[in-house]
Amino acid sequence: MKGSAPVEEAAELRRLVEHHSRLYYGEDRSEISDEEFDGLVRRLRELEESWPELRTPDSPSVRVGSPPVESFGQVTHAPPMLSLDNAFTIEDFAAFESRITRELGLSAPPRYSVEPKLDGLAVSIVYEDGILTRGATRGDGVTGEDVTANIRTIRSVPLRLPGAPAGTLDMRGEVIFTKADFEAMNRSRESAGEKPFANPRNAASGSLRQLDSGVTAARPLSFVAYACVPAPESCPSQSALLGWLGSMGIPVNPWNSVCTGIGEVLKARESMESGRHGMPWEIDGLVVKLDDFSLAERMGALSRTPRWAVAWKFNPPEAATRVVSIGVSVGRTGRLTPVAVLEPVAIGGVTVSRATLHNEDELRRKDIRRGDLVIVRRAGEVIPEVVRSLGSPHGRRQEEFEFPTECPVCSGPVVRPEGEAAHRCINPSCPARLRESILHWASREAMDVEGMGERLADRLVDLGLVKDLADLYSLDAGALSKVERMGARSSEKLIGALREGMGAGLERVLTGLGIPGVGRVVASALSARFRTMEAVASADASSLQEVEGVGPVIAESLEAFFASEITSGVVKRLARAGVLMESRATGGSGPLDGLTIVFTGALSMSRDAARRLAEEAGARVSESVSPKTGLVVAGPGAGAKLDRARELGIRTTDEQGFLGLIGAR
Repeated sequence: MKGSAPVEEAAELRRLVEHHSRLYYGEDRSEISDEEFDGLVRRLRELEESWPELRTPDSPSVRVGSPPVESFGQVTHAPPMLSLDNAFTIEDFAAFESRITRELGLSAPPRYSVEPKLDGLAVSIVYEDGILTRGATRGDGVTGEDVTANIRTIRSVPLRLPGAPAGTLDMRGEVIFTKADFEAMNRSRESAGEKPFANPRNAASGSLRQLDSGVTAARPLSFVAYACVPAPESCPSQSALLGWLGSMGIPVNPWNSVCTGIGEVLKARESMESGRHGMPWEIDGLVVKLDDFSLAERMGALSRTPRWAVAWKFNPPEAATRVVSIGVSVGRTGRLTPVAVLEPVAIGGVTVSRATLHNEDELRRKDIRRGDLVIVRRAGEVIPEVVRSLGSPHGRRQEEFEFPTECPVCSGPVVRPEGEAAHRCINPSCPARLRESILHWASREAMDVEGMGERLADRLVDLGLVKDLADLYSLDAGALSKVERMGARSSEKLIGALREGMGAGLERVLTGLGIPGVGRVVASALSARFRTMEAVASADASSLQEVEGVGPVIAESLEAFFASEITSGVVKRLARAGVLMESRATGGSGPLDGLTIVFTGALSMSRDAARRLAEEAGARVSESVSPKTGLVVAGPGAGAKLDRARELGIRTTDEQGFLGLIGAR
């Protein structure tokens, strides 16, 4: 074959690669070795690199990935990708069957297609005249993300469907990791010093949604189909459709079956649940659908869920073990989660040695203590959790666990924000939450650092370039050159954005510190009242609560933040780096100095622009109308806030009147 003309050789190579891919992924058999298959793909790439005009849209070479993109486009699903109602008990399923037989007037139990419920990411893969043209995530069911380049990298997804009918075919299914591929990938990551993925489902979702499809291509994702829109005329039922999909070389689940009535479905469920750990992928239940498409069409659908199908979840597997100790983990948002360290126990084929206790309220409600015998299950088939305590096997129990007042990672102060069940570390430079702190600090509401995204924040932390928020202001071109894909121009723009934001003022600094309860509105009120960070830091609870929007809980958070050397030290280092710690308000020279303004209704400008104009004129902007409000600027569509202002006798004006007041008209 190597001596033939490039056009003929490339065509034959594409045919061979697709043929052997179909056998391997669609029929679970091979005619050649992996080395021989890799040789065919390698030779095809050589030809296409030498003669780019030979590369076709369905060439297997597209599976290596495409250049990174800035973001995913949106795709509208027609018809929508519906979600399923759940059944958890035999009574739930009996009610589902009863509704079907009653509404359809059936004299005998209906026939169902019973399919394992795969735990992955739902996708739509569109073929036009047999050629793959688009792949998209489910999203909200109506709108998903265009991940075509990433879908093409999945080897079990056919790029061409020989013999497919003309027109559009929308294949719907699940992107997953097999258990073996997931474990092998994690072993490889650990060997390379990378963090292993927590579970197959989240790993599959994250892998398919990579902006760099080369990353997706390096991960052994698989695809299993369960629907096609529209179904071919030759397929009057779901079971016939699944058979047709398999004949087209599209992977389908070999454990699909057809059952009549609840009795047979229950037997299939029991068989599937007992054999689930021998399956090559994770499942968390079964999906039961009316097999006959004409009956399903008569049952119809609600806005988000079909009335002809249901997901019957398995009961989470449970086991008893002993609590060795109770500790606390710190998440990336600073949330503290109590965790039970357990005597290792096998649950659903997985050895569990740690389980979440969720938060202090749950810990107290369940009364879990060190030394207790407890029941543990894998919540959602993934995260182990302690269900309940059986008490101490020795009769006498240990003392209750005391929740820490200092972060176990950085020793910074811990508070419980108002309205939340969880405690949080409030040190923005805590190593556990530094990535999220950087993103919050750089957000539009805070310091508005253009160019600071998730990937860059990750790399700055991973490379040790930023260990504290103040380190952002010591970044230079030399340091940023260590960051992948940060060229000279990108580095210059980021450094410029950081320097430009240094003078943003007290309000934005307070917002960016992420103190619980201190968002933009409260930060603005604090800035207007105290003018300097030093004054805010030295204010007592009583003075703080004189500020609109600050109650006892927020005042406590502020006091805790500034009383700690660790968190107050972050502010001092930012100040030494040159970040302005004073209000930018003119302090008496502005036309609206000291006035509290509320904007409501539609404006010709953005709310951010209106806020900036008001603040530059010396005013403070609030989100709610109160007796302290001095002016309400109302545009078309103003409602309750305008009514409230009139009730209180507060001065109101429209946008043009506001611009006239500040001299901007």
